[in-house]
Amino acid sequence: MKNQITFPKGMLFDMDGVLLMTTQSPDQSWQQVCQQFAPELALAPHLLAEALGKSRRAYKREIEHDAQKQRRDRLEPFETRQEMVERALKQLGREEHVLAAEMVRAYEALRENHRQLTPHALETLQRLRDLALPLALLSNGNATYQRHKIQQHHLAPFFDLILIEEEFGVAKPDQRIFLAALKQLGLEAQDTWMIGDNLTLDIAASQQLGMVAIWVDLTGRGLPKDSAIHPDRIIHTLPDLLDFQD
Repeated sequence: MKNQITFPKGMLFDMDGVLLMTTQSPDQSWQQVCQQFAPELALAPHLLAEALGKSRRAYKREIEHDAQKQRRDRLEPFETRQEMVERALKQLGREEHVLAAEMVRAYEALRENHRQLTPHALETLQRLRDLALPLALLSNGNATYQRHKIQQHHLAPFFDLILIEEEFGVAKPDQRIFLAALKQLGLEAQDTWMIGDNLTLDIAASQQLGMVAIWVDLTGRGLPKDSAIHPDRIIHTLPDLLDFQD
């Protein structure tokens, strides 16, 4: 890591895992959905959970090395989840298109109910605004989903610019989204920090452009032992950003 970094003239933020966190894991949410819907299917909850887990793992393997399928996964989350549930139900001898959609809606409601601002997120953003720093929010994913989160948690007023994959046309780590943010904010890469939780999409991508990359490690687990990506700084809470002021 660098010994000294200069406080920036502007910052770019990721959203999920940085400004927003979910207090229930996807596995826990799906388990809860299976408990809810198993009686309607005349199935034991553990059988439904096992079939769904198998379908989810197969889907992850299917898209792992396919950029187009990964993009569809981000931009069409409801549809891909429904397909995944339908495959699980088919394996159990149930052809339930409508019920599969209801299960996805229940899952997404759980995700929303367990989503919250990370500690001191709005307070930190306000303090950065008080310093007159230009701020941008860069988020991969479906615009409807991401805009809903932004509105629900009152994030928009803190940012001069919000770029979302579906609206902008490309996703992180594509350099074009970072360069567009820098250009629209009137910033140079070397004067800008990228604040993110994904080592590949946020950290390595911004470092390649000459930005200072700050990795948000909310869990405190530290870098993976085999990580070839080394952030310029690691923080565990958002107010830590302010500790770097001159």
